[in-house]
Amino acid sequence: MAPWRTGPVAALLLLGACTVGPDYRPPAVDVPARYGGSPSGQASNADLGQWWTAFGDPVLDALIERAKSGNLDVRQAAARVEEARAQERVVRARSGPSVNASAQAGYTRLSENALPAGLANLGGGGQAGGNSPIGLPGEDFATFQAGFDASWEIDLFGGQRRTDEAAAARTEAAEWSRRDAEVTLAAEVGRTYQQFRALQRRIALADETLASKREVLEFIKARTAHGLVTTVDQRRQQQDIEKLAAQREDLLAQTDAAIHALGTLLGLAPTALDVELSQPAANMPAMIAIPTGLPSDLLRRRPDIRAAERRLAAATADIGIATADLYPSLSLTGALQLVSRSLATLLESGSLFANAAGRLSAPLIGDGKRETVALRQTQANEALIAYEAAIVGALRDVEDALTRLDADRRRIAELRASAAAAHDAADTAQVRQRNGLVPMTEVLQARQSWLADRDALAQAEAAAAQDEIALYKALGGGWDERRVNEEEPAHGRGS
Repeated sequence: MAPWRTGPVAALLLLGACTVGPDYRPPAVDVPARYGGSPSGQASNADLGQWWTAFGDPVLDALIERAKSGNLDVRQAAARVEEARAQERVVRARSGPSVNASAQAGYTRLSENALPAGLANLGGGGQAGGNSPIGLPGEDFATFQAGFDASWEIDLFGGQRRTDEAAAARTEAAEWSRRDAEVTLAAEVGRTYQQFRALQRRIALADETLASKREVLEFIKARTAHGLVTTVDQRRQQQDIEKLAAQREDLLAQTDAAIHALGTLLGLAPTALDVELSQPAANMPAMIAIPTGLPSDLLRRRPDIRAAERRLAAATADIGIATADLYPSLSLTGALQLVSRSLATLLESGSLFANAAGRLSAPLIGDGKRETVALRQTQANEALIAYEAAIVGALRDVEDALTRLDADRRRIAELRASAAAAHDAADTAQVRQRNGLVPMTEVLQARQSWLADRDALAQAEAAAAQDEIALYKALGGGWDERRVNEEEPAHGRGS
């Protein structure tokens, strides 16, 4: 090709390779070297993807797996991912030329009392050979037309490329938000399930305590009948029984609320699990290991942090989109058609009609495009702050959970020692009663003290289990990290 022909083409290609706006780089984040509540701060090899299996409860395992497929919030998050992917495909489809096919047939009869159509068009400012037919007054004829027209806006300054980047980043943000919904769901099912089982244990202990208190009441009634004690002791014992019975009713109401919450989390009717979970668990939840890892692991493990980082990437690309609007734009249009008065001649070379045009436009004054760039920069800065806030909040979540767990474990150790001592005291009272050294009421009261310690221990162990779950959630556990490479699209990765 001659230089005068290749020069404009080369210039166009160079312009097409230009992309305005900032290139995104994940921001550097300063995180502590270790957690304050963790003595070692070493990396953990624990499987955070299915942390709930550490409790060794197959019922809990099954509930969480069922919730993953049935929970409405997770399904809604998955639908938002599909929506983002569809939007990304729409954006990418707009980057190429647009080609349309058309066909038309028409009949025209010209007025007998008018000038020839062509002259009328020329005198009246019309476009001869355009939409108005040319012919003599009173003439009638048919026209047939078939062909293609195309348009293409050249991406001179990378506005379309930035649009593609923003759409891809928003798709990835939606994917990470879905994983974050899975993390929240697993933690909520685990927390509610442990609360429900603890309430069942507390109701069973309340029943034992009520039976013991009623037995004491019978002894007091017998002693009152023989004048050994006053009726004040009897009324006081009756009051304790009624107070404990009222507390038991509250525990039953809390149990119903917990099982209703579990049903809802699984996407079922609130009462769907009533029969399935009616039998109490055989054992208390096990105290499991604390897989803290390093603070820097949160940037990889926490889906909410990765979603925030992808939203920051999208906001950065939006700056480039707005910046590209400040520069000239080039649009190419063309049409290739066959036009004839007869179908018999429509496909002949003489029926060929073609045109091509290029349009270069540049903003000069107004339209608020510069202000839009400033707006996008402000929004990107807001997204950066949100990303940093997500990291700080994640660090706090872990530190809070570690602190609570440390207190839980000390409290459990003390309550276990107290319950063991109360059990020994009850056994001693039983032996002394058999030897006639103490009345039966003292044995029953010692047993009630032991039951009270067991109830406090059950509450402490349930709190520890929920704090363990809170730690796993804070660490980003609850989604399968091995699925990332399989599910993420090839156009990009998170931080």
